[in-house]
Amino acid sequence: MPPDLPLAHGDERRISQVLLNLVGNAIKFTAAGEVSVQVTVEDDWFTVAVSDTGPGISEADQQKIFEQFQQAETSRPPLQGGTGLGLSIAKRIVEMHGGRMWVESSLGQGSTFRFTLPVRVEGQPEVA
Repeated sequence: MPPDLPLAHGDERRISQVLLNLVGNAIKFTAAGEVSVQVTVEDDWFTVAVSDTGPGISEADQQKIFEQFQQAETSRPPLQGGTGLGLSIAKRIVEMHGGRMWVESSLGQGSTFRFTLPVRVEGQPEVA
């Protein structure tokens, strides 16, 4: 992470929950390779990217994985459980903070989950 990231305000516990969910999923579905987290700031928006070298997610599954109780069939290793709620909850938390979440993935190429958050929440007083 860049050392000069600005401070922001938000629900620390909920944003931590989003990060733990995304990193936890990346680790769970990456049997070999790597998981990385990057944070950038541009135009008063944070962008967080959690990338893995796992099996990837089909385009059809990408359309449904953010829905409650939905899971990608093609990225599921044997014996990995889950309720299919983590991504829908994470997306909702990000949206409640004024951001958005999406995935970029190709089968066999891994996945990158990204979300944005505003550096300054609307109505938040500027700190001098």
